[in-house]
Amino acid sequence: MLHIKKFVLLVLCSGFMMAASAQTTPADYNNIQPFSGTKPFRKLSIGLNAGVMTPSVLVGGSNDFAKNQATLGYGANIRYQINHYLAIHADYLGGKVKGTQDDIAFAQARPVHAFETKLKSAASLSAELDFDNINWLNQKNHVIPYISVGVGFLSYSTDTTSAGGATAAYTDNISPKHPIFVPVGVGLKFRLSDLINLDLGYRMNFVDADNFDGSPYWLPGSGSDKNHFDKFSYGFLGIEFALGKKSQPQLLFDNPVARLNNNLQTQIDTVKVQVKNLSTDSDGDGVPDMFDKEPNTPAGCPVDSHGVSRDTDGDGVPDCKDKELITPTICQPVDADGVGKCPEPDCCKAIMDSLASMAAAKVCNLNLPSISFRGNRSTLTNDAKAMLASVASQMKNSANCSIVVTGYPAATKASQSMCNRRTEMIKKYLTETEGISADRIDVSCEVGGGDVNTVDLKTK
Repeated sequence: MLHIKKFVLLVLCSGFMMAASAQTTPADYNNIQPFSGTKPFRKLSIGLNAGVMTPSVLVGGSNDFAKNQATLGYGANIRYQINHYLAIHADYLGGKVKGTQDDIAFAQARPVHAFETKLKSAASLSAELDFDNINWLNQKNHVIPYISVGVGFLSYSTDTTSAGGATAAYTDNISPKHPIFVPVGVGLKFRLSDLINLDLGYRMNFVDADNFDGSPYWLPGSGSDKNHFDKFSYGFLGIEFALGKKSQPQLLFDNPVARLNNNLQTQIDTVKVQVKNLSTDSDGDGVPDMFDKEPNTPAGCPVDSHGVSRDTDGDGVPDCKDKELITPTICQPVDADGVGKCPEPDCCKAIMDSLASMAAAKVCNLNLPSISFRGNRSTLTNDAKAMLASVASQMKNSANCSIVVTGYPAATKASQSMCNRRTEMIKKYLTETEGISADRIDVSCEVGGGDVNTVDLKTK
């Protein structure tokens, strides 16, 4: 238990140091529109606290013991902000509660002189009502008052000291061992940064049993009263860490009035700027800056209704700089002075193209050989292949040239068949081996036109 106390105190001290050094950044209220719900806010937080516990409360009846002793209490909580006014939080509380009858003025002869109650666990769930979230005087909320009430379950063990000085563990078979208790609290939450809050609070805990302090309420002259339930208080200082996206403000400290005011003010400022723009014409072209798509029109240049320099012929040069005010579309693009270069008439272009085509057709200077075959053979010799490679090279350099492969068979069918095989063999070699397009090579066999074993290559 001692280690838990040290851990709580260490975390609290670390949190205060972080809060002291944290850079607070102003919330951007313009990012959150009115009536946008709670999604843009951080609503979940966790906290640790430490403070003073006593076996009495400020309101709620008399105490069983004459002298209360202040002891260290510590706790932790998880809190969820439902809206600007309402939150729920789950709390854990630990520590010890002590009291004695040392005050002589408390003249009641009670059998228990002192007690010490150790909280094994005190867990509760409370509803919290927050105030002053809507602030008409300040844009930012830095302090939020609150009240809370809840219900929880309490587990504890109690040691008592009798009037004679004997100490013993208190046992009671009548009251429940795990009674319900009702925490009622008030406090103030201080915003230290966008991440860290300080929680200053006081909580009264009403126990649904009369065995918390090890002694029933004692009535002078009539003994104990089992209907008088015990209570204890916890005054604390805590630190809370808001969870969620760093860019989101805390819902607890949000001031919706300020956000609405900022949105309205932004619209008012926008209207003022627009009204000012309606009367401002920086370039003096007669079109206000608000509607002027060309705010820097040179002086003296006529403009259209959008404030853009007129360009009658659409050549990209304003009329005030265009030395050729109406340039035909076919003469565009133009130079920097708006002067275009018109193309030659279609009739002249067609004549020139025809002449160029005719000239190109006439220029076909190929050095074409004749291919000789022996006997009845149609295969190509190495010499023949070398000559055909030369022909292919010339044709590749003269793309407009085509050739005719011509053989000269006798009048017999056998000779004509041999001629066809030889001419086709030459065409096949030029197309498949040398890569010449087939449409550039024609084949022909002319009976009696020359040597039977010779095939001539000619230009078309």
